[in-house]
Amino acid sequence: MDRIDQRRRTALSCHLPSGQRQRFLAAAVAIALAAMVGGCLQNELPTIPSGAETGADVRPNIMLIVADDLGFTDIGAFGSEVSTPNIDALAYAGIRLTNLHAGPACQQTRVMLMASSGVAAALELRPPLPSGQRANRLSLDWASLPELLRDAGYATYMAGKWDLGLTEGYTPATRGFDRSFAMLEASASHFAEYFWGDSVPYEEDGLALDLDDLPADFYSTRAYTDKMLEYLQSSDGSRPWFAYLPYTAPHWPLQVPDDWSNRYDGRYAAGYDAIRDERMRRAMERGVLPPGADPSAFVPVAAPWSTLSDTQKQRYARSQELSAAMIEYLDESIGRIVDYLDQTGELDNTVIMFMSDHGASATEIGVDPDNRNFAILAERDNSIENFGRLNSFVDHGRGFGEAASAPFRYFKSTLYEGGLRAAAFVRYPRAIESGNVSHSFMTVMDILPTFLEIAGTDHPGETQYKGRAIRGIRGRSAWAHLIGNAPDVHAPTETAGWSQGGGGALIKGEHKLINRPPVGQSGTIPWRLYDLGTDPGETRDLASQRPNLTADLISEWEADWR
Repeated sequence: MDRIDQRRRTALSCHLPSGQRQRFLAAAVAIALAAMVGGCLQNELPTIPSGAETGADVRPNIMLIVADDLGFTDIGAFGSEVSTPNIDALAYAGIRLTNLHAGPACQQTRVMLMASSGVAAALELRPPLPSGQRANRLSLDWASLPELLRDAGYATYMAGKWDLGLTEGYTPATRGFDRSFAMLEASASHFAEYFWGDSVPYEEDGLALDLDDLPADFYSTRAYTDKMLEYLQSSDGSRPWFAYLPYTAPHWPLQVPDDWSNRYDGRYAAGYDAIRDERMRRAMERGVLPPGADPSAFVPVAAPWSTLSDTQKQRYARSQELSAAMIEYLDESIGRIVDYLDQTGELDNTVIMFMSDHGASATEIGVDPDNRNFAILAERDNSIENFGRLNSFVDHGRGFGEAASAPFRYFKSTLYEGGLRAAAFVRYPRAIESGNVSHSFMTVMDILPTFLEIAGTDHPGETQYKGRAIRGIRGRSAWAHLIGNAPDVHAPTETAGWSQGGGGALIKGEHKLINRPPVGQSGTIPWRLYDLGTDPGETRDLASQRPNLTADLISEWEADWR
């Protein structure tokens, strides 16, 4: 047996609960004997034990934590000034990913995650329901990630944002989760208050909840954490579990409990230009700026901080204080989960992946008192004294959104790198070396096949599944890359594409094709070509220099991703 793998297996056994430790050691002995006799395991990936030799199920647990609207540099391990010690400790103990591409907005990323599919193929577009609620949903033509993991013998738990269907047959309880506390909508107040009309978009285990069903001191991040801890505590340990924690922080409206609202008083008085420069410098020091990134070439869209009025500066700075407080509260909540796993001996027996669902939000909702183009604002108290409290509705604006996405171009809702790149990392000390950074291209579509490989199972492919025909997946397992057995996740010939507003984008190798217009414009523009290997900030259009490559990529996008 390889010496490193043997060391990992020894470390694995030391942290298991006593009953699982005995079962694991028996399995490890059997594996070692097989290796000694035949040597056939020498070049395989023996870092995920199956326990098949003893009948014990010692596969690792899997936990996926998703932050909502978090920017690339919004956590300390990626350059932030926000206090995130628990998240940072996990990140530094694993491998940080700088080139994970998501969808441009929340629902698109969740489709890619749950189905390992392009969004245009798997998202059913439906007209609004009579209540006005959105009806878009994940098509039943795809087997979902929790369904597949449950089929593989995993207990499946969810607490957080769903955003993949509001109607019967499309909610978490019917798409593969054994236990779920879900916010079904794309957004809601973080407190117990009505938001989109007189309804509360929560359900638990398939049963709709009313406002009275939520505790009076309800706060979303705390509630999701409490529920996940409740579900984990109910596990009897007989089988591994998949825990999905899609938090809604720091998605607008920016809100925190009163005792957290002043933690960053005055921190952002210097403005978003200064914060942006600080973060890019720290991100470079921490090794998470990708090769070719040039902070000096970044061209912001937001007006320079020095040109704002005193009132504008006050409102923007205050909204960013709230965003930072939400992120720190999220970090403390994740710390509660980590503490529980550590106390129960399951921390190092759990593959933990953390990611944002796309680039930073950059809307002017509520923070700009002259921007009234969102109907709900007329019903909210967005005086600066009420920022972050009940009945408030603000975001932190374009400048601070850019500060969290730089040096990438733009932010959430765009197909430029600032919209698609998501800060992420994976921790599993029994197989993944600590302190590493990967610049290898990945997409959220790769997560489903990666988790299936960890679970020791395969996607069934295009077949009949639970009485319905399902389609195959687009992603590729990243496991070999994450544990250091492969230099990249994708071959240079593989593509990933996005469709948006009659246009879209495609990435193949280090080249990116896009015809989406600059922020503030609509429609499409002539196709542009960027080399992300030397220009991840998308500053130099190469389409006129590489016409044949541009034409080939256009054909591939139109054929496979339109």
